Amino acid sequence: MLRVEYRDGLYLPDIDLWLDADGAREHCVISHAHSDHIAGHSSIVATPETARIFRHRIGETEVVTQRYGERRDYGRYALTFYPAGHCLGSAQILVEADGERLVYTGDIKLRPNVAAEQAVVVPCDTLVMESTFGDPQYVFPPDVATFDRLYAAVDRAFSDARVPVVLAYALGKSQEALELLLRRGYRVSLHGSVWNVSEIYRELGVKFSGEYERYDREHLKGRVLIVPPGCRKQPMILNIERRYLVMLTGWAMSKSAPYMYKGVDLVLPLSDHADFDELVRLAKESGATRIITMHGAKKFASILRDMGLNAEHLAQHPGAASTKGKVKRAATAVEQKLFD
Repeated sequence: MLRVEYRDGLYLPDIDLWLDADGAREHCVISHAHSDHIAGHSSIVATPETARIFRHRIGETEVVTQRYGERRDYGRYALTFYPAGHCLGSAQILVEADGERLVYTGDIKLRPNVAAEQAVVVPCDTLVMESTFGDPQYVFPPDVATFDRLYAAVDRAFSDARVPVVLAYALGKSQEALELLLRRGYRVSLHGSVWNVSEIYRELGVKFSGEYERYDREHLKGRVLIVPPGCRKQPMILNIERRYLVMLTGWAMSKSAPYMYKGVDLVLPLSDHADFDELVRLAKESGATRIITMHGAKKFASILRDMGLNAEHLAQHPGAASTKGKVKRAATAVEQKLFD
């Protein structure tokens, strides 16, 4: 079987292949364009959508693009991309080499995402899975229930003459929130970084269910404002005297959430990651005879072994060491995709 290593990114030494390397590499395959999965590589392989957002965030580089389902031979291995449901263009990466099918999921969400392609389960021999929420406490409620809570919070804020401020990182979750709010008929204003990515979504063919505006502090009345989480302690938000802050994050299910998000009025478990049940389903339905978990709780691999699966844990998310405050640092690491 192909050797799998973590060296500030996933590395397959037998075929000299990097996937989502944290530091600049000569050549790297990119699953999606969140800041903790990209760097200033000399050349990349990615979906067209990810390549476009990569250029926006990192700058020009040599790019080979592959669409979903397109199999391409690179000599020592072949690559095929499949939807991951995490954000626009996010991909699971099937690597075929030496008679083995290895799938690296990247960040993945099996539930429908209103602003991204629907993920699929890809049959494989080895599954390397990002397992951020690989803990039984992270079983999310039905999305429709979370959507209803979001709408009720916005309505409540308006009835109290407050400005509803939705906190969601600039790529992916902000566009999901934007579409959900537009479908409901709300007027929406966007922080500049959210605006920039949303305009790229439109350039790439995403049709939102209404128009939206770029942030203007003189025109917030009657509008929902979407900003990255890092803005909540900045003057842009603090100067809104009557504000109602809503944080969208899967970490809402943690018992530590009230302490992690002090000053936020409501924390809702709207996530662009798979929850615990989805991760178990993915592991089972892939048919993999070897499962490697990464960037989640170490015990998830143990849980899978108790279910009769051959699983091992590879690496923690950077900054999520097993010491006091682990959950808070893990949340910070995942949520720090704030600006472009």
